Amino acid sequence: MSRKLELGLTPREFEIARLVRDGLTDREIGTRLFISRRTAEWHLKQIFNKLGFSSRSQVAAWVAHDQAVGSTADSSSGHRHNLPLQLTTFVGRRNELVEIQRLLTTKRFVTLTAVGGAGKTRLALEVAGQVLDAYPDGVWLVDLTPVKDGHLVSRAFATALGVHERPRQPLTHILVQHLIGRHLLLVVDNCEHVVEDCAGLVDTILRSCPGITLLATSREPLRVPGEIVWRLDPLAVPAPVERIDLQDLAECEAVSLFIDRAQLAARAFEISAYNAPAVADLCRRLDGIPLAIELAAARVGLMSPNQILHRLQDRFGLLTGGSRTGPARHRTLQSAIDWSHDLLSDSEQRLFRRLSVFAGSFSLEAIEQVCSGDNFEGAVITGLLGSLVNKSLVIAIGQGAAPIRFRMLDTLHQYGRERLTESGEVEQLQQRHCEFFMSIAEEASPNLRRQEQHAWHQRLGEDISNLRAAFAWSRSRDTRAHVRLAIALTDFWYLHGLIQEGDAWIEEALAAYTTRDRLRAEALERGGQIFFWRADLEGYSSRCHEFLDIYRELGDQMGIGRGLARVGEVVEWRGDLGQAHKCYLDALARSRQAEDIGWIVATLRNLGRLAMREADHAQARSYLEESLSWNDKFGDQLQKDWATAYLGLNAADSGDLVGARSYLEEAVAIGRAMDTTIGLATSLMYFAVLAAAESDAPRALRLAGASEALAESAGAAPIRLTRPIVERWLDRSRSEAGPQRAVALREEGRAMSRDRAIEFALKG
Repeated sequence: MSRKLELGLTPREFEIARLVRDGLTDREIGTRLFISRRTAEWHLKQIFNKLGFSSRSQVAAWVAHDQAVGSTADSSSGHRHNLPLQLTTFVGRRNELVEIQRLLTTKRFVTLTAVGGAGKTRLALEVAGQVLDAYPDGVWLVDLTPVKDGHLVSRAFATALGVHERPRQPLTHILVQHLIGRHLLLVVDNCEHVVEDCAGLVDTILRSCPGITLLATSREPLRVPGEIVWRLDPLAVPAPVERIDLQDLAECEAVSLFIDRAQLAARAFEISAYNAPAVADLCRRLDGIPLAIELAAARVGLMSPNQILHRLQDRFGLLTGGSRTGPARHRTLQSAIDWSHDLLSDSEQRLFRRLSVFAGSFSLEAIEQVCSGDNFEGAVITGLLGSLVNKSLVIAIGQGAAPIRFRMLDTLHQYGRERLTESGEVEQLQQRHCEFFMSIAEEASPNLRRQEQHAWHQRLGEDISNLRAAFAWSRSRDTRAHVRLAIALTDFWYLHGLIQEGDAWIEEALAAYTTRDRLRAEALERGGQIFFWRADLEGYSSRCHEFLDIYRELGDQMGIGRGLARVGEVVEWRGDLGQAHKCYLDALARSRQAEDIGWIVATLRNLGRLAMREADHAQARSYLEESLSWNDKFGDQLQKDWATAYLGLNAADSGDLVGARSYLEEAVAIGRAMDTTIGLATSLMYFAVLAAAESDAPRALRLAGASEALAESAGAAPIRLTRPIVERWLDRSRSEAGPQRAVALREEGRAMSRDRAIEFALKG
């Protein structure tokens, strides 16, 4: 046996040791072997540990001596394995290599499961090569790929082990007799298409032969007692970043594999500032699936990464041309997924293709509601879903006590969508999908302002991709649903800090739906809110006047009251405080008559703000406290946030600095609990007024800058109707600081993160 085997060096490590002897640096070794510098460093540390060395010179001397005495030949070791020679570099999977080797030291049966093309076989073979010396009787590969009949599984085992059949003796019995007393590792590859027969034989071997360890690869577990299932994730892909560090990118597993295989197709290929964004996006779009990445990299000889990326929409037509000598299912991405799909039952195939109607992740409730029909209900769907998860075609996502959600890799999603189109079920499924997520949005809408708003906000956030998909589908199929979705999600856009997207939805919905009814009026009202948040006075005025006109045409007194409150804000914004006061009083009377608590709360808050602007601080406080009192019956946390912040501003403006701080601290606590970017930006601006009132100009100007930047990040303005009060105090601080320093202090504030700005405000 060679010294490299005795000391546990893998073939790759021995190759690196020889390059160290030749004087190559870690970077040069990486270039020579098509691996990253850090990977080369990691391998060298393994060599140091195994040989007990601490310097490169010791490694070089050891290799020279080893070769001089001819001890690197393996001729004396005998035939101890049938593992195939790998002709390409093994890339990534460091943690998996270590952990699976560790598992094999204590567990007798480990199964690697993953979607097709994820690299299960290659990983299993790499592990097998590295643990060869741990098994006195060797490591033996049983490849079940060519086995078409489950009854021939035992024959495949026998062939791999060199066991011959005997007359009138069951082959399983002969296998067991051969294995009893031996200490070896069986690598059983590609079990999924003969999983029942394979499971039976494996169970027999484990029960009868205590010295045998098995490492299997399968797209679903074998479900044998004692089986440890290792679900193999795709390779790590680069996170989207504004600026790409080429060294960090090259060391990402998926990118490293792409580079390695691309250099086989085009020797001169290098990662560069020009192609790095496309390579990173390619790896993300291909879900980190090794087969998909290898097939894409093989195109580098004909196309640039940018060209490959642009053609990825037809990924199954593009990603072809795998090794002619490899399994047929690995020659194209289509074939790899066809192999898994064809092994599914008819019911599993039906659910698999129907799941492609979803976007992003989705809940079990959504699956049961959208994918049901055709005697395809409840418990049946749940069981089939579990099977698809076990077969690595659907991913289950869950943390802690949160409900489990599911998703499909983008490649599998596209494949399922093609099967759904072929089935003729697309329109039916899209209709159900839209109806389900519209019901979720409309149920969530009133709850986004109540105590349970955080849970509803989180739920909508989880389903945002599905909500977008439903909105896009309804555009040309169901204009009422299109408008209803836009209306239902207005507060979500506010809370989520996505004002511009919400505005685009409303604009599109209003353009598509021109009927002058309550639905259009409500869309105009919600759209007006968005213009208000963006400080677009003309847009706000146009939408408010139109929805007031529609309610007047309909004779809807509650709607007229709401319209008058909005128009009052328009005229207040224009500076006509007297006319605004009349509008608010009329609106309040109509809201009280209609018992419209939400608008009683809102209109009292408007009257409080108006009194504040008129410097009637006592009246302002009275209106605002009454607004909060009514709101206690309604439970609207947004209204509470706004009124409490106004009370803080009113107190600061009137000289009650202690009271102002108390109110503003409460407003920030509400804003944090609701995670509302715009509300927090408003509170920060009022904290700036408090600092100005305390004659702390630097603090005031920093907080004002932080408020502006935070609001802009959500596509909004931090303040609108209270701007005259705020600017009066900030002008005082700017004067105290001087023009140049005032600008610098504002920029310092704009550079603060949200959390840093909030802590700065609260510390006083």
